[in-house]
Amino acid sequence: MAFDITIGQFHNTDSIMHRLDPRTKVTLLFVMIVAVFLTDTFLGLAVIAALLLTALLLSAVPPKTALKALAPLSFFLLFPLFLNLFFVSDGDTLLSWGPILITDVGLYQAGFMTLRLLLLFFTATLLTLCTSPIALCDATAAMLRPFRRLGVPAYEISMMISIALRFIPTLLDDFDHIVKAQKTRGAVFDRGGPIRRVKAIVPCLVPLFAQSFRHAEELAMAMESRCYHGGENRTHYHILRFAPRDGVASALSLAVLIVMLFWL
Repeated sequence: MAFDITIGQFHNTDSIMHRLDPRTKVTLLFVMIVAVFLTDTFLGLAVIAALLLTALLLSAVPPKTALKALAPLSFFLLFPLFLNLFFVSDGDTLLSWGPILITDVGLYQAGFMTLRLLLLFFTATLLTLCTSPIALCDATAAMLRPFRRLGVPAYEISMMISIALRFIPTLLDDFDHIVKAQKTRGAVFDRGGPIRRVKAIVPCLVPLFAQSFRHAEELAMAMESRCYHGGENRTHYHILRFAPRDGVASALSLAVLIVMLFWL
């Protein structure tokens, strides 16, 4: 059982998307999320999908690498599809078979909600593929810095986000090692139905939690030994600076938001 998942992983290339300021990319993420929720037509979602595919081409990230991140999120895509398809009774009946009732309204809402979630997941995945965890940490801290006067721990929040993104691949590797160790002891994970397979994986969660706590303790000790005190008197090796390309990207994102708000 191998895990080749791209969630939280950074694909390092020298593309236009990678050279954008991380603050611009975080802003673009929020703009795209707002645009996805503002539109209520398939045409609007199609426009957003075209923009995301264009961004993917500009990022020089292989499409296969980006699509791998959607596999572990398939449950979250199937959940609204199932609810809207089988539990919405409004509209004309397309299929009626026992307790199963599928209507045109339910089919429309199921497809629309599934596509909306797919675009949200793909947008977040594209951000992590084009931005290193350190850059995301610096961007979050810089964007939250004005709120420090209100007591918001900007640097601590950015550090937590960076650590969470960093440890996703680490925990996946740990889980892979645990599964392989259990297989050498005779455990079977690829036989039986879905319920049996889930029951076979449950015993692996205990050592996984133990590993995660051990990683957290080692990280805390390492940060304490290096006298880490949050954002107090912190300096940066890489200074974030906006470039003309950031202005162009921001203007395009604003135009997309206006189009979604008034026309789509």
